[in-house]
Amino acid sequence: MGMEIYDVNVYWDEEGSVWVASCDDVPLTLHNNTIELLMGDVRETALEIFELEKRPTEEVAFKYQIEERLATAI
Repeated sequence: MGMEIYDVNVYWDEEGSVWVASCDDVPLTLHNNTIELLMGDVRETALEIFELEKRPTEEVAFKYQIEERLATAI
């Protein structure tokens, strides 16, 4: 079995002043103050979910796609 790669979408939530990550394949949505902490949270939480679901946890990688979201002025 080869490396399993999960796509994670990341964006800055201006209103909450936090980074937000979501991954439909796991599934999860998390937030944190820094992108570095958020990436660690994604890995840790996803591996916990995989263990609960009895999915393999070896050879797992996450590909982060940072989205730019434009704020709307009213």
